[in-house]
Formats: sequence, structure tokens, C-alpha cells
Amino acid sequence: MPANNGPLGAETDDPLVTLKTDVVIEPLVERWHAWSHLVSPVTSSLNAKYRHLAVLESFVNAPTAHVAACQNPKLRGGPFVDLPVSEVGAVKALIESTKARQAKQIEFGDALRESFRMIMKQADGFSIEPLYEQLPEPVKGYVELTYTIGGYPDLRVNEPLLYLSPAYNRNAQSAAIYRAQGDERPFAFSTPKMPSPNIFELEEPFDAQIYDYLARLRHYPQRRSEVLAALKVGSDRAELFSDFLTEAQPATLKPSEKTGKTRWRYFGHACVLVEAPDGTNMLMDPVVAYEGKSGVERFVLNDLPERIDYVVLTHNHADHVLIETLLAIRFRVDTIVVPAGGGSIADPSLKLMLQSIGFKNVIELDALGTIESGELTIKALPFLGEHGDLDVRSKAAWFVRSGETTMLFAADSNNLDPVLYDLLRKAVGRVDVLFIGMECAGAPFSWTYGPLLPLAVDRKKDQTRRLNGSDCEKGLKVVKSLGSTEVYVYAMGAEPWLQFITSIDPSEDTVPATNARQLVEACQTMGIKALRLFGKADVTI
Repeated sequence: MPANNGPLGAETDDPLVTLKTDVVIEPLVERWHAWSHLVSPVTSSLNAKYRHLAVLESFVNAPTAHVAACQNPKLRGGPFVDLPVSEVGAVKALIESTKARQAKQIEFGDALRESFRMIMKQADGFSIEPLYEQLPEPVKGYVELTYTIGGYPDLRVNEPLLYLSPAYNRNAQSAAIYRAQGDERPFAFSTPKMPSPNIFELEEPFDAQIYDYLARLRHYPQRRSEVLAALKVGSDRAELFSDFLTEAQPATLKPSEKTGKTRWRYFGHACVLVEAPDGTNMLMDPVVAYEGKSGVERFVLNDLPERIDYVVLTHNHADHVLIETLLAIRFRVDTIVVPAGGGSIADPSLKLMLQSIGFKNVIELDALGTIESGELTIKALPFLGEHGDLDVRSKAAWFVRSGETTMLFAADSNNLDPVLYDLLRKAVGRVDVLFIGMECAGAPFSWTYGPLLPLAVDRKKDQTRRLNGSDCEKGLKVVKSLGSTEVYVYAMGAEPWLQFITSIDPSEDTVPATNARQLVEACQTMGIKALRLFGKADVTI
């Protein structure tokens, strides 16, 4: 976007500015870090009461216990609010505002839970039709009562209609704008973003064009006065917002080059940019770091091409669908590709969620569905695991052909049935380069899905149903099934800028780190090029 140079002599009083590279624009839903489950109506409604209000009320009742728990590394990622005791009053106010501003959502969530409990108790294999009359008013017309083919009662929701209902609350969406303090941030699942003198509050829903304006402002200079006017910055906040701006010229965004070769760059965790020989590109699971001071080398937003042909998402977890990064790149994304799914309580539609936050071109692919563009082919493949045995279908491993090179991004796949990868080998052929996640000691499934359950899960059962990826033994079977000549372990959540959404212990003596090391060593012993990725990598094939 060309800069508006303004009248002659304006440079001194009204300079051209861009956002500083460490400015965070953190999307929020009722002051909680916005991840996809807080946008989709069903999951948002249930999280409001059964996660957010529950943990806030616990903090108010025992603030010192929460403070102590947050200082204990063994309780990392637990349901403990990372705020000082002095914030009790502010948290009480947030509880009351949540009950008022999300009243319709909470009402819908309660009615949905009541409905599920009712059919679990009363649906006995006979016609389920009479039970529609017993549904609570808030859910009538929005749900379908069914039996699974095995005869168990189930409930599905009409998601498109719910986005037009009181259960979807755009007014709860906003953003906090502030300067990053290194890579450290409180754990997003248990700590809300409270107001602060150092934070500028942007009261706009996520589909608003102001987010694209801010995203462009990272790369294309504008007059300071125009920026303050666009953000409606009052005189009392002008000094704060001016601290977010710099007159330094940013690095110029560049297009993907037509090099005649395949290039891939690792941006951390599961985020990989692939550029095909003809310049067609795709960005997998975008989670992009800010400029940091932790000493860990990283690529940042300026390292992405000026136009992103495809953003591809593997599954609907916060470390793979990061709304914060998605809004920062929305203005330069052509198409988002997601696995098909949605309609069940635990499996909200990624397509509908992305459309609701302003993405216009979202394509769903079923298993073996394919997109071809230039020298880039993208194919959805089924994967097992990582969802606590729930019937979640919005997930895919992605087979990519770039020129003559084939790749598979297996993310958090757990090789529960090795025959699957033998069948995939027959379907797509040998895979040259395998990217495999090995978070093989994941959290119990209630860590993510607990607020959605109609009944509390037995703790012993919960401990067996974990959000696990493959371990070394299972990973080696994937390598052998696919015949890969290069193997990269990724999606380990160890980078410091991921900790606020993963809370994963980055130590090298953990079970996942040990298994990753063993897999790399085993592959190298077999003459296979293997490496565990961390921070950044840049490879041309």
C-alpha cells in the first residue's frame, strides 16, 4: 500500500509511522484470549460458564491458593488464575460483567447441557421424536436429536443458524494492544487479560476492517495523525498509542520467488511456509512470533511473503488455529483450506468460525480432497488421535506436492493403527519429507473439552484419554510406512512464544523430548536425514 505523503512540510509535525515490531494485538472474547472455541457459538457458550466463570469464582474464593499454584512448575497449565491478590476486586467486576454481557450465551449453554442430559436419560431406543417437546426454549430449532448407529443418543447443532442467534455475541469481541515484554505471557486458558494503563483497548469485533488496517500498519507507513484518527485515539491515550509507533522504515514485504526449487521455512511449532518452484506458496498452521529478546532465533511477520496463496489448518486447537496471527495476516491471504467437519458440540466448524471473523474464501476438504495450483498440490489425509477419543472430524494431515517433492504434515497425529499409513502410502505414493509431531504425553482430554461435557468425566478414565501424538515407536512405523528420506520432528510446543497457549514444559528430559531424540537417532542410524526443529529453519530442495 503506498504511503500518503501529505502536504509539503508535514514530515516534521506529522511523520510517517508504522507499528513497532513488538506490538501485540491480542484478540479477546470478554477479556479472554480469543481462540476458535471462544468464537464458535456452542463452545463459546459452554466455556463462558463452565470454564471462565468457574475459574474466576475459584480465584475470588481462594486468591492466595491460585498465586501459590502459579509459582509451582508442577502445576503448569492448571486452572489457576495468574493474577495478584490485589486483582480480586477487578475479577469480581469481570464476573458480574460476564454474567450480564454473555447472559444469552450462558442461557443457551445451560439449555444445551440440560438437553443432552435429558436425552441421555430418556432416549431408550424408541423413537426420539417425543423428546423434542421437552427441549428447553433456548435450544429449540437449533438442535437435532439422533441416535448413533449403535443406538446411543446424540445431539447435533445447526451451526449456521446459531451464528444468527443470541448465542453468537460479536459484542464480546475486542482486542488489547500493548508492547510485548519478551515472550512471556500468562497462560491464556486460565487467566483473562485485565485492563492496564499500558494497554489500549480496541472495542471492535474481529471481522472489522480496522484489524486489516493495523496489520498493514506493520509494513506500510501512514501519517501519525491518520493512525490516531483511524483508531479513534483520544487525547488521554495519544501518548500511550504513540509509544506503539515508530518512524523507522520496516523491511519491505517480498513476493514468493520463482526459483525453480522448493523452499520451506519453519516459523516454530507447527507453522511451516512452503514455496513451490513456480512461487505458489502455502502457510501451515500460522503461529508467528513477535520480535523477541529470549535469544531464540525466529522468523516474524515481515518474513512472510507479501501475498499468501493458501493458509492450511490441521485441526481446531489453539496452537494450530491462532486467531492472533490469522488477523495479522488476513489482508494478504487469498484462501484458507480447512478439514471438513462441524455440527457436534465438540467439533465446531472451522469454516463458519473463520468466515465469522472476516475471511471470505474458506474451502473445506474431506479426506483425500485435493486442491491444485501451479506446481503446488494440497491433499487432505485422515489422521487418528489427539482428540481424546471424541468424534472430532475437523482434522487432517496434509499431503503436499511441491514440484517433484512430496511432503506430509502430520502435526499431532497419533499412529494408533499403523495400517492407516500403509493405506495412505498406496493412496498418495512415497512421501519424501515427513513432518511429524511427537507431543506423546499430552494433557487429559478434559483440559480442552471439559466444559463441553454434559457430565463430569471419571478422573481415572480422563487420565487415559489424552491429547497425545505419536511416540518414538509409533513415529518410526509412520516413517517406514511412507518410505520417507527426510524426517523433521515439529509441533512440540517448546518455543518460548508458544508457552502462553500450550504451557508445555520445554525441558529436554521430558517424555516427548526424549522420544523425539530417540526417533531422530533411529532415523539417522537407518541413513535417513532427521532433525528436531526448534525456533527457525530455512531449507531449499
